[in-house]
Amino acid sequence: METTTVKTVLSGIVNADMLSGVLGEITGLLPIIIPVMISFIAIRKGIAFLQSILHSA
Repeated sequence: METTTVKTVLSGIVNADMLSGVLGEITGLLPIIIPVMISFIAIRKGIAFLQSILHSA
């Protein structure tokens, strides 16, 4: 019974225009987020590599 009232309330508040706006913002941020994530991973791997080199010497 509780889930039906929640679905009814949400369907009254959220509409297709809101969801398409959110999707548009997410797709707009992807060209920024993906290179930042790749750079972050590369920096972490570079630091780990330098630490392993320094520890082995």
